[in-house]
Amino acid sequence: MKFGSIMNFVSNAVMTGFTTGIALQIIAGVIKDATGYKPTSHNTIGKFIDAFAHLDSGQLAPCLVALATVAVWAVFKFVKPLEAFATLIALVVVTVGVTFAHLGVETVGDIASIPNALPPFVAPHFAAIPELLVGGLAGALVGLAQAAGISAAVPNPDGSRPSTSGDFVAQGAANFAGGFFGALPTGGSLSRTGVAISAGAQTRWAGIFAGVWLALLVLVAGSVAELIPMPVIGGLILVIGAALVSGRWADITLVLRAAPLSAVAMVITFAATTQLPLHTAILIGAITSLVLYCVKASGSAKLVRRGSEDRRGLAAGR
Repeated sequence: MKFGSIMNFVSNAVMTGFTTGIALQIIAGVIKDATGYKPTSHNTIGKFIDAFAHLDSGQLAPCLVALATVAVWAVFKFVKPLEAFATLIALVVVTVGVTFAHLGVETVGDIASIPNALPPFVAPHFAAIPELLVGGLAGALVGLAQAAGISAAVPNPDGSRPSTSGDFVAQGAANFAGGFFGALPTGGSLSRTGVAISAGAQTRWAGIFAGVWLALLVLVAGSVAELIPMPVIGGLILVIGAALVSGRWADITLVLRAAPLSAVAMVITFAATTQLPLHTAILIGAITSLVLYCVKASGSAKLVRRGSEDRRGLAAGR
Protein backbone atom coordinates (compact mmCIF):
# COMPACT_ATOMS: atom_id res chain seq x y z
CA MET A 1 0.00 0.00 0.00
CA LYS A 2 3.11 2.25 -0.19
CA PHE A 3 2.77 3.30 3.44
CA GLY A 4 6.54 3.59 3.57
CA SER A 5 6.15 7.09 2.15
CA ILE A 6 4.68 8.13 5.52
CA MET A 7 8.18 7.78 6.99
CA ASN A 8 9.20 10.84 4.94
CA PHE A 9 7.15 12.93 7.38
CA VAL A 10 8.82 11.45 10.48
CA SER A 11 11.49 13.87 11.63
CA ASN A 12 15.11 12.82 12.06
CA ALA A 13 14.94 13.99 15.68
CA VAL A 14 12.07 11.58 16.46
CA MET A 15 13.85 8.67 14.74
CA THR A 16 17.04 9.50 16.65
CA GLY A 17 15.18 9.35 19.95
CA PHE A 18 13.43 6.13 18.93
CA THR A 19 16.52 4.25 17.73
CA THR A 20 18.60 5.37 20.72
CA GLY A 21 15.87 4.13 23.04
CA ILE A 22 15.74 0.81 21.20
CA ALA A 23 19.52 0.45 21.52
CA LEU A 24 19.26 0.97 25.28
CA GLN A 25 16.43 -1.59 25.39
CA ILE A 26 18.76 -4.08 23.73
CA ILE A 27 21.43 -3.47 26.39
CA ALA A 28 18.93 -3.60 29.26
CA GLY A 29 17.57 -6.88 27.93
CA VAL A 30 20.87 -8.71 28.54
CA ILE A 31 21.69 -7.37 32.02
CA LYS A 32 20.64 -10.71 33.54
CA ASP A 33 22.67 -12.70 31.02
CA ALA A 34 25.80 -10.60 31.57
CA THR A 35 25.62 -10.24 35.36
CA GLY A 36 23.37 -12.99 36.69
CA TYR A 37 21.08 -10.40 38.33
CA LYS A 38 17.59 -9.88 36.90
CA PRO A 39 16.25 -6.32 37.38
CA THR A 40 12.69 -6.19 38.62
CA SER A 41 11.74 -2.95 36.86
CA HIS A 42 9.50 -3.13 33.80
CA ASN A 43 10.99 -0.17 31.89
CA THR A 44 14.42 0.33 30.38
CA ILE A 45 15.76 3.16 32.53
CA GLY A 46 14.39 1.46 35.64
CA LYS A 47 16.35 -1.69 34.78
CA PHE A 48 19.61 0.27 34.64
CA ILE A 49 18.87 2.01 37.94
CA ASP A 50 17.92 -1.30 39.56
CA ALA A 51 21.07 -3.01 38.26
CA PHE A 52 23.37 -0.22 39.54
CA ALA A 53 21.58 -0.23 42.90
CA HIS A 54 22.19 -3.98 43.26
CA LEU A 55 25.76 -4.32 41.98
CA ASP A 56 26.52 -6.58 44.93
CA SER A 57 23.76 -8.96 43.80
CA GLY A 58 25.53 -9.89 40.58
CA GLN A 59 27.15 -13.30 40.24
CA LEU A 60 30.90 -13.52 39.76
CA ALA A 61 31.00 -16.25 37.08
CA PRO A 62 28.59 -14.59 34.57
CA CYS A 63 30.32 -11.21 35.04
CA LEU A 64 33.77 -12.72 34.38
CA VAL A 65 32.53 -14.58 31.29
CA ALA A 66 30.88 -11.43 29.89
CA LEU A 67 34.03 -9.37 30.56
CA ALA A 68 36.19 -12.05 28.93
CA THR A 69 33.93 -12.00 25.88
CA VAL A 70 34.23 -8.22 25.55
CA ALA A 71 38.01 -8.43 26.04
CA VAL A 72 38.50 -11.11 23.36
CA TRP A 73 36.26 -9.16 20.99
CA ALA A 74 38.27 -5.97 21.59
CA VAL A 75 41.61 -7.70 21.00
CA PHE A 76 40.60 -9.15 17.64
CA LYS A 77 38.79 -5.96 16.66
CA PHE A 78 42.19 -4.28 16.50
CA VAL A 79 43.72 -7.06 14.38
CA LYS A 80 42.93 -5.74 10.91
CA PRO A 81 42.79 -9.06 8.99
CA LEU A 82 40.49 -10.55 11.66
CA GLU A 83 38.42 -7.46 12.42
CA ALA A 84 35.35 -8.74 10.56
CA PHE A 85 35.46 -12.02 12.52
CA ALA A 86 35.93 -10.50 15.98
CA THR A 87 32.38 -11.30 17.11
CA LEU A 88 32.54 -14.92 15.89
CA ILE A 89 36.01 -15.49 17.38
CA ALA A 90 34.93 -14.12 20.76
CA LEU A 91 31.85 -16.37 20.70
CA VAL A 92 33.84 -19.53 19.88
CA VAL A 93 36.90 -18.90 22.07
CA VAL A 94 35.02 -18.00 25.25
CA THR A 95 32.43 -20.77 24.72
CA VAL A 96 35.20 -23.35 24.46
CA GLY A 97 36.94 -21.95 27.52
CA VAL A 98 33.77 -21.96 29.63
CA THR A 99 32.90 -25.51 28.52
CA PHE A 100 36.28 -26.95 29.55
CA ALA A 101 36.44 -24.88 32.75
CA HIS A 102 32.98 -26.08 33.88
CA LEU A 103 32.07 -22.67 35.30
CA GLY A 104 28.43 -23.62 35.70
CA VAL A 105 26.89 -20.55 34.02
CA GLU A 106 23.56 -20.64 32.21
CA THR A 107 23.74 -21.87 28.62
CA VAL A 108 21.40 -21.83 25.64
CA GLY A 109 20.61 -25.48 26.36
CA ASP A 110 19.24 -24.51 29.79
CA ILE A 111 16.58 -22.41 28.05
CA ALA A 112 15.59 -24.71 25.20
CA SER A 113 16.88 -27.65 23.17
CA ILE A 114 17.89 -27.12 19.55
CA PRO A 115 17.36 -30.16 17.28
CA ASN A 116 19.45 -30.78 14.18
CA ALA A 117 16.45 -30.18 11.94
CA LEU A 118 14.51 -27.39 10.29
CA PRO A 119 11.01 -26.60 11.59
CA PRO A 120 8.23 -28.68 9.96
CA PHE A 121 5.36 -27.32 7.91
CA VAL A 122 2.35 -26.51 10.10
CA ALA A 123 -1.02 -25.37 8.74
CA PRO A 124 -2.25 -22.19 10.47
CA HIS A 125 -5.21 -22.39 12.83
CA PHE A 126 -7.60 -20.26 10.77
CA ALA A 127 -10.27 -20.16 13.49
CA ALA A 128 -7.92 -18.06 15.64
CA ILE A 129 -7.63 -15.26 13.05
CA PRO A 130 -10.35 -12.99 14.54
CA GLU A 131 -8.68 -13.11 17.97
CA LEU A 132 -5.25 -12.34 16.54
CA LEU A 133 -6.09 -9.40 14.27
CA VAL A 134 -5.55 -6.62 16.84
CA GLY A 135 -2.44 -8.19 18.32
CA GLY A 136 -1.11 -8.92 14.86
CA LEU A 137 -1.59 -5.30 13.82
CA ALA A 138 0.27 -4.10 16.93
CA GLY A 139 3.10 -6.54 16.21
CA ALA A 140 3.27 -5.37 12.59
CA LEU A 141 3.46 -1.70 13.60
CA VAL A 142 6.27 -2.40 16.07
CA GLY A 143 8.21 -4.42 13.50
CA LEU A 144 7.73 -1.85 10.74
CA ALA A 145 8.77 1.02 13.01
CA GLN A 146 11.96 -0.78 14.01
CA ALA A 147 12.74 -1.56 10.37
CA ALA A 148 12.23 2.08 9.42
CA GLY A 149 14.41 3.10 12.37
CA ILE A 150 17.24 0.91 11.12
CA SER A 151 17.08 2.54 7.68
CA ALA A 152 17.46 5.92 9.37
CA ALA A 153 20.16 4.82 11.81
CA VAL A 154 22.29 2.71 9.45
CA PRO A 155 22.56 4.15 5.92
CA ASN A 156 23.24 1.81 3.01
CA PRO A 157 27.04 1.41 2.61
CA ASP A 158 26.77 2.05 -1.14
CA GLY A 159 24.97 5.36 -0.54
CA SER A 160 21.71 4.27 -2.16
CA ARG A 161 18.40 5.51 -0.78
CA PRO A 162 16.51 2.83 1.17
CA SER A 163 13.04 1.79 0.02
CA THR A 164 10.91 1.78 3.16
CA SER A 165 7.86 0.47 1.29
CA GLY A 166 10.03 -2.30 -0.16
CA ASP A 167 11.17 -3.18 3.36
CA PHE A 168 7.54 -3.35 4.48
CA VAL A 169 6.61 -5.71 1.63
CA ALA A 170 9.59 -7.98 2.35
CA GLN A 171 8.80 -8.07 6.06
CA GLY A 172 5.15 -8.91 5.41
CA ALA A 173 6.08 -11.69 2.99
CA ALA A 174 8.57 -13.13 5.50
CA ASN A 175 5.97 -13.18 8.27
CA PHE A 176 3.36 -14.74 5.98
CA ALA A 177 5.75 -17.52 4.91
CA GLY A 178 7.15 -18.00 8.41
CA GLY A 179 3.66 -18.53 9.79
CA PHE A 180 3.50 -21.87 7.99
CA PHE A 181 6.56 -23.10 9.91
CA GLY A 182 5.74 -21.92 13.42
CA ALA A 183 8.08 -18.92 13.20
CA LEU A 184 7.96 -16.02 15.61
CA PRO A 185 7.05 -12.65 14.04
CA THR A 186 10.07 -11.25 12.21
CA GLY A 187 11.15 -7.67 11.79
CA GLY A 188 14.08 -5.32 11.62
CA SER A 189 16.69 -5.87 14.32
CA LEU A 190 19.19 -3.21 15.34
CA SER A 191 21.29 -5.77 17.19
CA ARG A 192 21.53 -8.11 14.20
CA THR A 193 22.23 -5.16 11.91
CA GLY A 194 25.03 -4.15 14.27
CA VAL A 195 26.53 -7.63 14.01
CA ALA A 196 26.27 -7.57 10.21
CA ILE A 197 27.90 -4.14 9.92
CA SER A 198 30.72 -5.11 12.31
CA ALA A 199 31.34 -8.18 10.13
CA GLY A 200 31.73 -5.98 7.04
CA ALA A 201 28.29 -6.40 5.44
CA GLN A 202 27.84 -4.19 2.36
CA THR A 203 24.51 -5.19 0.78
CA ARG A 204 21.23 -6.92 1.66
CA TRP A 205 22.70 -10.17 0.39
CA ALA A 206 24.31 -10.36 3.84
CA GLY A 207 20.91 -11.09 5.38
CA ILE A 208 20.10 -13.72 2.77
CA PHE A 209 23.42 -15.52 3.21
CA ALA A 210 23.02 -15.29 6.99
CA GLY A 211 19.72 -17.15 6.64
CA VAL A 212 21.27 -19.79 4.37
CA TRP A 213 24.20 -20.35 6.73
CA LEU A 214 21.84 -20.50 9.71
CA ALA A 215 19.77 -23.24 8.06
CA LEU A 216 22.90 -25.25 7.23
CA LEU A 217 24.35 -24.85 10.72
CA VAL A 218 21.09 -25.93 12.34
CA LEU A 219 20.99 -29.06 10.18
CA VAL A 220 24.65 -29.96 10.78
CA ALA A 221 25.33 -28.75 14.31
CA GLY A 222 22.18 -27.24 15.78
CA SER A 223 22.58 -29.02 19.11
CA VAL A 224 26.11 -27.63 19.51
CA ALA A 225 24.60 -24.17 19.96
CA GLU A 226 23.18 -25.40 23.27
CA LEU A 227 26.72 -25.13 24.69
CA ILE A 228 26.91 -21.36 24.16
CA PRO A 229 26.92 -19.61 27.57
CA MET A 230 24.30 -16.89 27.95
CA PRO A 231 26.90 -14.46 29.45
CA VAL A 232 28.82 -14.73 26.16
CA ILE A 233 25.72 -13.64 24.26
CA GLY A 234 25.14 -10.93 26.87
CA GLY A 235 28.69 -9.61 26.48
CA LEU A 236 28.44 -9.44 22.70
CA ILE A 237 25.03 -7.73 22.83
CA LEU A 238 26.48 -5.16 25.28
CA VAL A 239 29.19 -4.36 22.75
CA ILE A 240 26.73 -4.13 19.87
CA GLY A 241 24.27 -1.99 21.86
CA ALA A 242 27.03 0.40 22.93
CA ALA A 243 28.16 0.72 19.31
CA LEU A 244 24.59 1.54 18.23
CA VAL A 245 24.29 4.27 20.87
CA SER A 246 27.68 5.77 20.02
CA GLY A 247 26.77 5.67 16.33
CA ARG A 248 23.82 8.00 17.03
CA TRP A 249 25.82 10.37 19.23
CA ALA A 250 26.63 12.77 16.37
CA ASP A 251 22.91 13.06 15.49
CA ILE A 252 21.99 13.56 19.14
CA THR A 253 24.45 16.42 19.64
CA LEU A 254 23.45 18.01 16.32
CA VAL A 255 19.75 18.04 17.27
CA LEU A 256 20.50 19.41 20.75
CA ARG A 257 22.62 22.26 19.39
CA ALA A 258 20.75 23.23 16.26
CA ALA A 259 17.02 22.87 16.90
CA PRO A 260 15.51 23.31 20.41
CA LEU A 261 12.02 22.25 19.27
CA SER A 262 13.38 19.14 17.57
CA ALA A 263 15.41 18.40 20.69
CA VAL A 264 12.20 18.38 22.74
CA ALA A 265 10.63 15.95 20.23
CA MET A 266 13.71 13.72 20.42
CA VAL A 267 13.65 13.63 24.23
CA ILE A 268 9.89 12.91 24.29
CA THR A 269 10.29 9.98 21.89
CA PHE A 270 13.33 8.65 23.76
CA ALA A 271 11.48 8.83 27.09
CA ALA A 272 8.43 7.09 25.62
CA THR A 273 10.56 4.32 24.06
CA THR A 274 12.37 3.58 27.31
CA GLN A 275 9.44 4.01 29.71
CA LEU A 276 6.34 2.76 27.88
CA PRO A 277 5.30 -0.29 25.83
CA LEU A 278 6.80 -0.09 22.36
CA HIS A 279 3.52 0.23 20.45
CA THR A 280 2.56 3.19 22.69
CA ALA A 281 5.96 4.78 22.12
CA ILE A 282 5.52 4.45 18.35
CA LEU A 283 2.15 6.21 18.54
CA ILE A 284 3.63 9.03 20.63
CA GLY A 285 6.52 9.36 18.21
CA ALA A 286 4.14 9.59 15.24
CA ILE A 287 2.03 12.28 16.96
CA THR A 288 5.18 14.20 17.93
CA SER A 289 6.42 14.09 14.33
CA LEU A 290 3.05 15.35 13.07
CA VAL A 291 3.05 18.25 15.53
CA LEU A 292 6.65 19.12 14.66
CA TYR A 293 5.85 19.03 10.93
CA CYS A 294 2.82 21.30 11.39
CA VAL A 295 4.82 23.79 13.45
CA LYS A 296 7.59 23.94 10.85
CA ALA A 297 5.09 24.20 7.99
CA SER A 298 3.24 27.05 9.68
CA GLY A 299 6.53 28.88 10.26
CA SER A 300 7.40 28.76 6.56
CA ALA A 301 3.99 30.08 5.40
CA LYS A 302 3.38 33.79 4.90
CA LEU A 303 0.26 35.79 4.07
CA VAL A 304 0.64 38.78 1.72
CA ARG A 305 -2.08 41.44 1.37
CA ARG A 306 -2.28 43.60 -1.73
CA GLY A 307 -3.22 47.21 -1.18
CA SER A 308 -5.25 49.51 -3.46
CA GLU A 309 -2.08 51.12 -4.86
CA ASP A 310 -0.73 47.72 -5.87
CA ARG A 311 -3.96 46.96 -7.75
CA ARG A 312 -3.91 50.38 -9.59
CA GLY A 313 -0.29 49.84 -10.59
CA LEU A 314 -1.12 46.42 -11.89
CA ALA A 315 -4.04 47.82 -13.96
CA ALA A 316 -1.82 50.58 -15.42
CA GLY A 317 0.78 48.02 -16.39
CA ARG A 318 -1.82 46.13 -18.38
